[in-house]
Amino acid sequence: MSNVVHLRIPVTLLGRWRSDNEDARSEYVISHVDGALKVSGVDFVDGEEYVISGVEYDRETVSFDTLMPSTGRKGRIVLRVLAAPGRAEQTFTFTDTVELSRQGAGQ
Repeated sequence: MSNVVHLRIPVTLLGRWRSDNEDARSEYVISHVDGALKVSGVDFVDGEEYVISGVEYDRETVSFDTLMPSTGRKGRIVLRVLAAPGRAEQTFTFTDTVELSRQGAGQ
């Protein structure tokens, strides 16, 4: 008799993901390693790797934080399974920090 093990990971999101948008530069790999979900990311144009943290998931989504070391740009990615095989939706929310200078009188 065999035991059935129900994985609570989004198995349909395992694999290598890249946008069809020609301006996109990011590629993410979602894998199952030693009982845990692992996410890695890279700018496939210049090879710079993202720092990935805060990985969370349920049966239909994987979400994680990204940091691009060279720019300091931080983001939150949510990947959600779509009905079409091999397709997912990505929501990217980013934080961009800039320095401002006072304009007008009293500079």
